[in-house]
Amino acid sequence: MKEEILKVSQTNVAQALAADYFCIYYVNIDNNKFIQYSASPEYKALGLADMGEDVFTFSREAFDAIIDPEDREMFLETFTRENVVRSLQRHQTFTMTFRLLFADGPAYVHLKATQMIGKDDRHIVIGISSVDEQMKTREAYENAHHSSITFSRIAQALAEDYISIYYVNLATDHFIEYSSDDAYKGLKLETAGDDFFTKSRENVRRVMYAEDQERFLAVFTKENLLQELERSGMFTIKYRLLFDEVPAYVSMKVTLMEDHEGQHLVIGINSIDVQMKREHEYQQRIAGAREKAKNDFLANMSHDIRTPMNAIVGYTNIANSHLDDPALVKDSLEKIGSSSHFLLSLINDILDMSKIESGKMQLSRGRCDLAGIFRRIEDITALQAKNKSLRITYDKSSVHHFLVCGDELRIEQVLINIISNAIKYTPKGGEVWLQAQEEELPDEGWYRYRFVIRDTGMGISEEYLPYLFESFTREQKTTINKIQGTGLGLAITARIVELMGGTISVRSKVGEGSEFTVELELETLQDTQEERTRESAGKDENAPAASGDRYLEEISLTGKRVLLVEDNEINAEIASLILEEYGMEVYHSENGRAGVEQVTEMEEGFFDAVLMDIQMPLMNGYEATKAIRSLDGAYYRRLPIIAMSANAYDEDVAASLSCGMNAHLAKPFDPDILIATLRGCM
Repeated sequence: MKEEILKVSQTNVAQALAADYFCIYYVNIDNNKFIQYSASPEYKALGLADMGEDVFTFSREAFDAIIDPEDREMFLETFTRENVVRSLQRHQTFTMTFRLLFADGPAYVHLKATQMIGKDDRHIVIGISSVDEQMKTREAYENAHHSSITFSRIAQALAEDYISIYYVNLATDHFIEYSSDDAYKGLKLETAGDDFFTKSRENVRRVMYAEDQERFLAVFTKENLLQELERSGMFTIKYRLLFDEVPAYVSMKVTLMEDHEGQHLVIGINSIDVQMKREHEYQQRIAGAREKAKNDFLANMSHDIRTPMNAIVGYTNIANSHLDDPALVKDSLEKIGSSSHFLLSLINDILDMSKIESGKMQLSRGRCDLAGIFRRIEDITALQAKNKSLRITYDKSSVHHFLVCGDELRIEQVLINIISNAIKYTPKGGEVWLQAQEEELPDEGWYRYRFVIRDTGMGISEEYLPYLFESFTREQKTTINKIQGTGLGLAITARIVELMGGTISVRSKVGEGSEFTVELELETLQDTQEERTRESAGKDENAPAASGDRYLEEISLTGKRVLLVEDNEINAEIASLILEEYGMEVYHSENGRAGVEQVTEMEEGFFDAVLMDIQMPLMNGYEATKAIRSLDGAYYRRLPIIAMSANAYDEDVAASLSCGMNAHLAKPFDPDILIATLRGCM
């Protein structure tokens, strides 16, 4: 009877305990066979087998599909026969927690394996119960606890970087000071209260440096602050507070935060006095360096301008005093011309740098003949080198694609600048080399051209190298090394190379010389040098060509009538004398309006060309040209109009052409170019 009661009670107990489990399995640990003792409806809905030959194979195959992916690897590594047996032997139990994928989503379950006691120790019982609610409650608590600890520590850490932090309710303007250091507390400001913005503005007169007060009051209003927060998400302002009557820089940063209690402002004030003083000292050093560079530049410019001007004035007086000595007059005029050209190069350097720094220098992208550039470079620099008894070598043997797309004028300017510098700073008997190289790039038709210019000159000191390409800088003053120049040449060169997307670098050692390397990536227009040669060979040498060709030289200008529209009497006289030397008849108008009237008063076809100044009273050259082009008759549309102006920027040339002019010559003009241009337009 007792045994029967015991058997019934054990069954009842087992059934009662089973109610707490999703599922209970009975497993033979010797052969791994299993049978399901009980299962809840939710577990049965998973569609798993209720018996099988190998519980571990079954779990790895069946459970693999219904375990949350984040727990799958952990389950497969942990639930093995070896791990279960080892844990049972040591602890009489094996447990693990993971998530199963039920119909309404993933839920935490707890697996517990227990060995049977007594004679049936070959079997184990595996129970799987729900622990989802407990686990999620625990996770929520841990997350909240972690967040609380984290945010608290972050707030404390950040507060150490600020001398004061305020927390302001945006709806009520009620505020409370979250933290402040001893220095800020010394200002004796309110730590809590209402109407934050009014109180802040009232305190300004007492605690803020006088020079910053009006600026602060102008911007620190609730309306301005909210507008800035809406626009950029942050409001910042720098000003100086008076700590013990000593001004110190601080920075205020305002951010907006929202939570279940509404919108709040977090206002942090931190000290930036050390940084601002360092910045001020740095700016003073920079300003000092700029002032020194400017003074050095002005000293160099004064010397470099006065030197050719002295020659021009001096040799003009000599020529006037010796009119009866043609040889001396001729020599004086040649030296006046040479000094004038140097003076013009100084002015051009300044204009180029001005264009670059104002962003007005525009590069052209057209047909560029590197062979022509090399030829002109040799013509110019070979003579310079010869005059200094230097040996100069040109090597372009590794270049095979000479026709490229680029700005021919600027590429030539870059190379001539560097080579001329090499010649200038290399003493007699030295050497200069130009080596051009070509390297194919991955993009079809594109090549990297490398131009290396070396010399055996005086070299550049290691201290000066970092400043070599800066504007208005020179390692030595003109008055010291007797070498003329603005100190702009290399700065202009570097900027032009940069505009072309290239690079320029230099290596140098004092007393041994320098090596400059310019690299440009250019698109080729021909595949080989042979094609370029064939193209050149196929041209008719007697056909009309650019100015200076024999074809243009054969055009006679005798008897041609030219209208010179120029308001400066000296410029008009110089141009008239040059034109009359070639047999032309010159008519003069002193401004644009008079020029238009003179064109309309004469019959159509009377004038063969118009030379038009730009800046003139009553009507400028652009307006006058448009007025002439708008007259009825094909003659007025074809009449050659050439700008002759001191406006020499690229945009000035473009403006002349866009208003209807045929060409643009910059003053002071080269007489040969003027005549060639007239011949080309007639």
